[in-house]
Amino acid sequence: MECLTFDDPNLTQDHIDLAAHRMANNSNGAFLRFLSNDRAFLPDEDGLVVGPVGHRISENGSLVSDNWERGRWSASAAWLIVNFDRDEMQRNGWTFTWKNATSQFGYERNGLELETDPVRNSVEFCREREAQGQKLCSVEWLYLSLEEDLRESDDSIVSLMFAEAINVEINRELLSSAHLLLLMGVAIMVLLWASLRRVSDVAIVGTSLALSLVWMYGLIGWAIVLGKATGHEFIFRSQFSNLLPILILALEIDDSLHSLHRYKEERRGGASSEQAVHKAISKVGLAIMLTSVTTIVAFMANMTSSIAALRSFGIEAGIGVFCAFFLTGLWVPLTRLDIDNWLESKGRLDEEPLDVVHMIPSSWLSNLASQSARFAPVVLLASLILTALAAPIMLSLEGDFQVEDFVEADSDLAVGVGMINDRFSDEGEPAYVLVEGNITNPLVIQAIEDVRRNMNSHGPDDPDQISRMPNGDVELLGVDLLLWYTRAAMAWNQTQFEEAGWDFGSSDGGIGCETVNIPNREMDFIYVPIVQDSRCLSFLFGFMLTRGVPASGGYPSLSPSIVGEFLQVEGELDFENPWLTESGEVPRYPRTAMRYGISSPEQFSLVEPALEQLEDDLSPLQNLSMTPNRVNAG
Repeated sequence: MECLTFDDPNLTQDHIDLAAHRMANNSNGAFLRFLSNDRAFLPDEDGLVVGPVGHRISENGSLVSDNWERGRWSASAAWLIVNFDRDEMQRNGWTFTWKNATSQFGYERNGLELETDPVRNSVEFCREREAQGQKLCSVEWLYLSLEEDLRESDDSIVSLMFAEAINVEINRELLSSAHLLLLMGVAIMVLLWASLRRVSDVAIVGTSLALSLVWMYGLIGWAIVLGKATGHEFIFRSQFSNLLPILILALEIDDSLHSLHRYKEERRGGASSEQAVHKAISKVGLAIMLTSVTTIVAFMANMTSSIAALRSFGIEAGIGVFCAFFLTGLWVPLTRLDIDNWLESKGRLDEEPLDVVHMIPSSWLSNLASQSARFAPVVLLASLILTALAAPIMLSLEGDFQVEDFVEADSDLAVGVGMINDRFSDEGEPAYVLVEGNITNPLVIQAIEDVRRNMNSHGPDDPDQISRMPNGDVELLGVDLLLWYTRAAMAWNQTQFEEAGWDFGSSDGGIGCETVNIPNREMDFIYVPIVQDSRCLSFLFGFMLTRGVPASGGYPSLSPSIVGEFLQVEGELDFENPWLTESGEVPRYPRTAMRYGISSPEQFSLVEPALEQLEDDLSPLQNLSMTPNRVNAG
């Protein structure tokens, strides 16, 4: 068969079958991860290749089967992974942070619902915004517009993008629910009138509700401005912040009713307007102040959290409660006084009626209280039984976080999550181990390999929450694997390395590091660096961060930005001599990251023992450290 590129018009099914077969048999199971769980080698007499029907994957990643026949690989779904250069995108006007993006309306109305109609921003438009210092374009709209283009151009397949569009989806649902907010406002006004039975009272409370939201969000906004101006930001708005209006409205309605009803009660007892408002503020207002202070202190307890969103929510809630206290404890009764004084000056102030029913007759509540006191033993017994039934269930409750719980079940995002969970192996939620120190120390590289060996040494009775590769090994991505691929690429193609200053004919590589003599793909012996030498590591690290990891033997290339996710350097590297900085010094690599996946992270009872086991597995790194891996605060 003639060797063709993937976009050649002469490409045939036989080419595809052969390419898929080679990748399935020579990628240590990595290729199969791109295919859905129903992947299989299907027998076909007309097939070009002979493959494993009913295969399984051995411990070393090879395919094993008792029945090898002609056929082809097949699956109902496959991943198409697109890697974007994050730094380049940011330089061209794109932002990965929703709150820093320019506000754009990418929806169209369909009845009472909104449907996503992605905003299409051109590169020129976004680049101009970056140059002018304006808010940048959100990559979420870019992802969705790309998905729309794929769907329009795909005639034979259906594509579904699973990318960072959670903010677009949540905003769509919030905007689609705007009419429910109107209905909620009407319901609140009706219930307020049923309780207060006075239009002006309803107007006062309604105005205080609106003012409290305006004050709260205004103060939060100024807090954000102050934080940015001083360089010490302390407000980090999140989805928790969406709970604030409900919290503040509920609190303010309660306090307003208490304050106004105490005012009415004093008026019915014969007190003047001034006497009634004095009593309402001195008694009910004091109680509102005390409850507000304790509520603010309770929310401020979130300041001890290490999670920025929770700390911010505590501050925002405290601001909201303060605004609610000022309005309900002081403004509402004083406004009621001003209106009544004005009505009295016009001779239109009526006495408070005695026979008005406020939502339910007061006799019902008094009868309930008296009967409860009469049958106190029965009430106490019922309370004890209810407590006994509730306590065990309360203690067994666990936290559960599912993305699907925050979006509509039929939305593209929820459908995508469901399809991935059903069709593909669990890759787990990404998690990282940060290693700080001298990463060019060969002992660090050896320790990372030992950590991976420890993670693969557990038995069936040990926690198994770390995601695994198709061959059953735990997947731990670290800089040691990047070094392996880079050294393999040196044997595959020497050109890029020679351009970076490496001498394959010299026993020290031309830079003074230890090497090993191996054959390249033409069977000519060359010198490649070893990972047990710090200077060799400096060259390899510098090469990967300036040029990436070249493709080799069926493995794709990796860009420098991907390498940058695992390795950090201090200073600017010399592109021509990547083992040195631009100032001619040996670079320092202070940090590296190891990435792994956690299955079912919302199941805290399962994750906690897995993390404790992981801490034990990290002992090779602990042996190199002067401080413990985990430092308990306080």
